[in-house]
Amino acid sequence: MEFKSPLSQRIIISFVLLTTIVSGLFSFGIMAAIDIVKRDLVTAELNRKFPNILVDYKQGHIPDLDIGTQFYSGTEDLPYYLRDLEPGFYEVKDAKSSFHVMMRKDKERPFYLVQEQPSVSKHENLLEFTVIAGFFLCVATSLVLGIMMVRRIIAPVQRLTQQVHNREQLLLDAPPISTDYTNDEVGRLAQAFDRTLSMLQESLQRESMFTSDVSHELRTPLMVIKSSCDLLIEKNQLDDYARQRIDIISKAAGEIQELVDTFLTLARGKETEQNNATLTSIIDGNLREWQNQAAGKGLSFTLQDHTVASGEQAALFPVPMVRTVLNNLVRNAIHHTAEGGISLEVRSTGFTLCDTGPGISTSEKGSIFKPFFRGQSGNRQGLGLGLSIVHRICQKERWTVAVSDNQPNGCCFTVTFKA
Repeated sequence: MEFKSPLSQRIIISFVLLTTIVSGLFSFGIMAAIDIVKRDLVTAELNRKFPNILVDYKQGHIPDLDIGTQFYSGTEDLPYYLRDLEPGFYEVKDAKSSFHVMMRKDKERPFYLVQEQPSVSKHENLLEFTVIAGFFLCVATSLVLGIMMVRRIIAPVQRLTQQVHNREQLLLDAPPISTDYTNDEVGRLAQAFDRTLSMLQESLQRESMFTSDVSHELRTPLMVIKSSCDLLIEKNQLDDYARQRIDIISKAAGEIQELVDTFLTLARGKETEQNNATLTSIIDGNLREWQNQAAGKGLSFTLQDHTVASGEQAALFPVPMVRTVLNNLVRNAIHHTAEGGISLEVRSTGFTLCDTGPGISTSEKGSIFKPFFRGQSGNRQGLGLGLSIVHRICQKERWTVAVSDNQPNGCCFTVTFKA
């Protein structure tokens, strides 16, 4: 059985439970021992007195009885609690008191030696109360000691937890955690964390160097391509077709540069300088390309822009981030739609892109934004990274992205910008 309560709570419960069982058994043993010893002592005392009392009775003398001791012969005038007793020792009670009884038979005649025990019972009850009070005192003491001990035992674990949660431990120059601990269980756990953090630091360093190197090395050839295209366009020796093709190449090089900046920003987790523009201008710059891509599959691509009708002042957004989100969503919609079309509805607070494809099942909606997830139905070409990139960008910019069903078929992606 798996326990989900905190470790400190489990230690305290185990400590108190162990003390309860041990002290309970000890108290029960003391009570049983007291009862056995009392029974043996009283039995021995009555056995010692019985022969002398019996001799006095047979000789016609009045038996010499202690205070609180009574002697009965035969079955006449017996108290009700002495009837039907067989030879032996008994503890009996009536409505007012309790008695020790020794019953013997001589020539089939019963004799009863009865000793009242009010004082003995009182001391016995006091002793029982003391034992019970000691039992509860042991349990309460174990609870207090358990809490104090757990604080000292758990303190190194709590300190280790805080150190592991500290983000500064991911820095390359952070000191090892295990140097603060002795070579015990907690110390070996700290050593394991050191090894794991070391591997994580190396992995982060390699990733950081890779993204920096890629972005640095790609900048130069992209600038060469773009500048060469600009120089060719400026010449009058090109016809319209060649000028159009070169313009496409120049635009693609600029978009690649934006993508490099976007991925570098996502990898570093830091803000970088980016061009800002209105949502409408970003969409207008890519609308013809999206329409051509949709037309290539026999699909329609419609745009509904409500930002102009709203009369609100247009907000500015980072161009590389918005363009990357839109490109991935549009490419994903065109890729999974076989017939019908794609519609893009733009608002001042965001946009919604709907398609008429096969849609997304309820069981897959929670996984579509995971890296490399491609679903179980439909066209499964591609790496499954597009929606993951969209989700990461929205997380960084504090936007929200949600998916819903498009009736009668297909799905809709809604991106809402932060207020």
